Amino acid sequence: MAEMLNGLDSSSPCDATAVACLVQEGYSFVARYYSGSLQSHKNLTAAEAQLISAAGIQLVAVFENNSTSLPYFTVARGAKDAAEALSMAASVGQPQGTAIYFTVDYDASSSEIAGAITQYMHAVKSGIAGKYEIGIYGSGAVCTAMLNAGLAQFAWLSQSMGFNGSSTFSNWNIKQGMPLTICGLNADPDDAHGEYGGFSVTRTEV
Repeated sequence: MAEMLNGLDSSSPCDATAVACLVQEGYSFVARYYSGSLQSHKNLTAAEAQLISAAGIQLVAVFENNSTSLPYFTVARGAKDAAEALSMAASVGQPQGTAIYFTVDYDASSSEIAGAITQYMHAVKSGIAGKYEIGIYGSGAVCTAMLNAGLAQFAWLSQSMGFNGSSTFSNWNIKQGMPLTICGLNADPDDAHGEYGGFSVTRTEV
């Protein structure tokens, strides 16, 4: 196995103090959110992305609105989420060809995965249109199904190890731990190995 990398995901924006702390503590990557219009307070900004990148820490992009129950997952929502993810990636300066993870943040049943969630991810893939690699965040069963269907290239295993298929899933690129406060951020620790879709952005002069 490739070297294990130490990272975190957070809904809190990283300021200069937090970034300096993350560097000192040896973190390799920070996962931050593209949340579109429904949860815009979580959104990664271009200035934050540049601050993190300038410190030598990789970014991971994760798109999440209210994906915590089955009614969210429709073809129309998949198309909308893909369009919002593309818009936000462009605004941040995320290089094309890197990854955007999409979340299934609940314990989906096998029939839900095979039905609505697969249809949602087909719409996401169509909307992304090859501009970015697609990652999936969720249970082991969700990750397995989306990888096997070719609807995701990267898998991020949720911290909820009691979820469907999670205890036996080992084909992850990122694995999430239980919530902690890290450098003043509301965060979850994460491990990653090999290629996991991380990226950095280039500072633009105004």
